[in-house]
Amino acid sequence: MSPVAMCGIPYFSTIFFACVPLPPPGGPNSMMFMMKVVRNVLNLLIFLHSMLNPSLSLDLVRIKSGVSNCVQPILIESREVYELRSLGYSVFTYAWVVDPITLKPSNRISTYVCKDCEKSLRILRRIEKLECEINLRNLRRMIELEGKLLGYPECCIRKFSRLKVDGKNPEKKTIVECIERGVFEDLLRSYPEPNQIKSLFTTNFYPCSLDCKRANEIGERLVEYDRNYRFKIVISIINLMTPVFKIYKFKPKTEFGKLVFSFVESLGELKLKAKKIVEDFSRDPVRFEIDFLRNVMHV
Repeated sequence: MSPVAMCGIPYFSTIFFACVPLPPPGGPNSMMFMMKVVRNVLNLLIFLHSMLNPSLSLDLVRIKSGVSNCVQPILIESREVYELRSLGYSVFTYAWVVDPITLKPSNRISTYVCKDCEKSLRILRRIEKLECEINLRNLRRMIELEGKLLGYPECCIRKFSRLKVDGKNPEKKTIVECIERGVFEDLLRSYPEPNQIKSLFTTNFYPCSLDCKRANEIGERLVEYDRNYRFKIVISIINLMTPVFKIYKFKPKTEFGKLVFSFVESLGELKLKAKKIVEDFSRDPVRFEIDFLRNVMHV
């Protein structure tokens, strides 16, 4: 049974009933007291219903802090669409003809939340035109436009698009840098708290370098705006660490495979901890992120 709802009554309200002494039955104040309790519980139910999931709440920090006009959440429930619109945000979807990540024909549908809808739609209309004629130049421009849509640093967007169009893997480049800089090991030692890296400020964003000044400035700004945002960075690092353990199982003989194998073997007592985190994340990345953030966030 969920700790948030027990027999239809929120957990917080069961605590309220348990901790507040009831007046004597039939006393002059008993009816007034019960009416007050019912009103408080109803207010709590309304509050809980209006809460956005923690991942979405932190995504909005990128808009509130002025880092981006638009974000692409991992999960938006139907009730949250109404909540977002009541808060002044626009929510819309875009059906990709070509996936800008895999560069292959796609039925991918992306959901975006933004503050200035027209600004975002202008960028997506430009992408739509480029999709009508697929070539390397247009693919690269599509990637750059989506990066612009999401408020990523220009230097990182250019580096990512160049690597993708050249057939190289930006994720692998970032993983190698994380291994060599001790990012994964530092996180495992401090988990669930993050380490000092701020450039990995959102999942599936690959900075031109972990030392990228602009990416680190964005990460710092987000954490300063909301201290809880640091846990989004933890998720980003776990997302990068997960393929490391998948590769490790197969013991590949490539240079990258040897680097991965050597890294995992060097973890010592942290290896089991890392394996457990990665297995839990791999089972359901969305559920892992939501549950993790609910456990660690302090409102």
